[in-house]
Amino acid sequence: MAESSRRAARPSSKGGLPNLLFAVAAAERPPPDLRGRVHEVRVLFPWGSLLRGVLALDEDVAAGIAALVAPGGVIRALVSVAERDAATLGVPPLIATDRDAIARRWTTHGLAPTCFEPAISHVIEATGSSWGRRLTATGATRSVWELELRPGSGRPGRAG
Repeated sequence: MAESSRRAARPSSKGGLPNLLFAVAAAERPPPDLRGRVHEVRVLFPWGSLLRGVLALDEDVAAGIAALVAPGGVIRALVSVAERDAATLGVPPLIATDRDAIARRWTTHGLAPTCFEPAISHVIEATGSSWGRRLTATGATRSVWELELRPGSGRPGRAG
């Protein structure tokens, strides 16, 4: 986070993001000042409860993530689950037909998937993460899925 923060502090003309905020908090308990105010939430290669939350399999984490999103906001995630992760995480590898189940789970939090597809290598590489580099290395066989969620109609407490 320190390197990303340093890059974000650069002038806008050099790729800086002056309105970017980094917060260290449990996903299921986001800072109250950020609730309903975040225009873009990015989750890259989550693991454990955060992975289950991004897939709306952990209700508390999913609710915390959903609480952050401002009207018109977006959640973007890159998710990778391999067969060997299933026993450890309780999450099977993702397949295209999982979109409907993910959509049903996120609907209870007022969000709907606008994208759920295999991520292409340049999207993975653009994260700049070491995990992303490993996943795009020659011979890597883990699939990576791009998930995008936006407020949908029926969002609790908000007009659609």
